[in-house]
Amino acid sequence: MNIISGDEPGLEDLRGQELGIPQKLPPFDPGKDVPKAPDYSNPDCWLTMPEHFTKEKQPVDVFWVYPTILSDDSTYLMDLSDPWLREKAEWTLVEQASIFDGQANIYAPFYRQNNVKINPLMLTAAKPIFSLGQQDLIAAFDYFMKNFNRGERPVIIAAHSQGSVRTVELAKAGELMFGDEESLEKLVAAYTIGYSITQEDLDINPLMRISEDATDTGCFILYNTISDEKDKEKEGPTIIRGTFVVNPLNWRCDEEFAPAGMNAGAAFFRHENPANPARYPNFAAAQKVGNALVITDISNPEELPATSVTFPKGVYHMYDYAIFYENLRKNVADRIDAYMEKNRA
Repeated sequence: MNIISGDEPGLEDLRGQELGIPQKLPPFDPGKDVPKAPDYSNPDCWLTMPEHFTKEKQPVDVFWVYPTILSDDSTYLMDLSDPWLREKAEWTLVEQASIFDGQANIYAPFYRQNNVKINPLMLTAAKPIFSLGQQDLIAAFDYFMKNFNRGERPVIIAAHSQGSVRTVELAKAGELMFGDEESLEKLVAAYTIGYSITQEDLDINPLMRISEDATDTGCFILYNTISDEKDKEKEGPTIIRGTFVVNPLNWRCDEEFAPAGMNAGAAFFRHENPANPARYPNFAAAQKVGNALVITDISNPEELPATSVTFPKGVYHMYDYAIFYENLRKNVADRIDAYMEKNRA
């Protein structure tokens, strides 16, 4: 599928423009600023798993789309050969995608993601740049399905932040598994955490559906975590008015309060010892308030520092997985079990 239609601007239309919020990148040059497209028949275009992950074959495959890792002052798109960025992408497997470890086979393509500074523009002024990464993910998913999955196992789609934006936009366009009911029957669930889905999005593609409970399948799970400070929701750039919110403590979409006692455990990974994260049972309570997931009764707030101007104090976007790590991990098992049971019937 061609993400950019003929009546939309292309890369040449952006030549010479300085794009970026809050800080602009240098003038865009399509000849210099667009890396070569990945070839997914080349193993180097796929992430590898850290050594402490299990290797046994699992009955379900995960297609993981990593969040924003590119944040320098000059680069528009990720160069897939950059060793530092490759290492940062791999770390997302540890911090986030490890909720699937031992439960599913994790496949994660490298893709030409865009710099965090043009994230606010990626569906508008910078869409031609954003669309290059979309084409990569379409090609990667096609290769994954034909050569790795081969129709032999059900699939979980999972992402965070920019990865979730991309996954949701592709689903709206009928890509991934959202083009027909037969393909959708192979989907366990889509964890598009750290982004928003509104009713307008669902209207675009009626095959898209929000999870209704802990064992629902073929559906989306999503939320954006913030503090209970006044007006904090307005500071969350991934929070869109009218979004659905699935509470990862009780798996409900309503505004029922879920106490900290329902939090099975947060997990915060350290680079110096990734196999042994700091773990905190009953880390925080959670409740849907407005368009976000508000956490309170936080046991160890020192684990939630604001380390990015994009996500200020009290916007816990970077910790969307960490805060609910054990609940997410158990939910993966519950949804896989529910999917398998339903398909045995």
